[in-house]
Amino acid sequence: MTAFRQRTPKASERLARHLASSIVEGEIAEGARLPHESEMLKQLQVSRATLREALRLLEVWGLVVIRTGPGGGPTVRRPSSGEFAEHLGLMLQFQQLTLKDVSDARLALEPMMARLAAQRITPEQIADLRDSIEIMTQSYDAPVEFWAQNQRFHSAVAEAGDSRVISMVVDAVKFIADGASSGVHYGRDELEDVVQAHTKIVDLLEAGDAEGAAAAMHHHLDVGRRFIAKNQPGTLRSRIHWPE
Repeated sequence: MTAFRQRTPKASERLARHLASSIVEGEIAEGARLPHESEMLKQLQVSRATLREALRLLEVWGLVVIRTGPGGGPTVRRPSSGEFAEHLGLMLQFQQLTLKDVSDARLALEPMMARLAAQRITPEQIADLRDSIEIMTQSYDAPVEFWAQNQRFHSAVAEAGDSRVISMVVDAVKFIADGASSGVHYGRDELEDVVQAHTKIVDLLEAGDAEGAAAAMHHHLDVGRRFIAKNQPGTLRSRIHWPE
């Protein structure tokens, strides 16, 4: 059997990872400009080609913005969770996965976060969730606002679970495949059902009923998926497409 050999990173990759570590660890603050190219070459003892390729990698990773012209150069930034969702979407497209695959992930992850949220949620987070529900009840004729509050609700439940890794994945998966983006028409009855489901979930979270909250979240998501499957059967079979 041929032994697996890990690829040796290029000098530019090693340099990019070194600079990325400095940014992530806070040694280089967000918004700070990196030193001029000549100064970096002197400090780092690398070739100009290696430095420029490393900076391009940092830009691809979302850790710097490179501006041209007077006063330009690389400026440090921190990537957002939305960018993580875009990168994940690209990887899912390469794997030729479908919206059903993403929906399966939501059905597994979001009940887990609801279970954790029931154990960790604060009164302020409960109030935030109820506020999103109140706005939804006033937005039946304003679908953009209604679904924005739907996103807010699910993100807030994930945040209340206080597991940052899972929360990031939940937000990314939800961004890639949300029921509102499926093109299916939701009538007033269906929108009211969403509000009732959210209300039940919050009541269970407030009561500290971890298993009940998880079951209610699973049922809520499963109802939504079955509604899409019934009214637009091809949607769940469609492949993930990276936003252009």
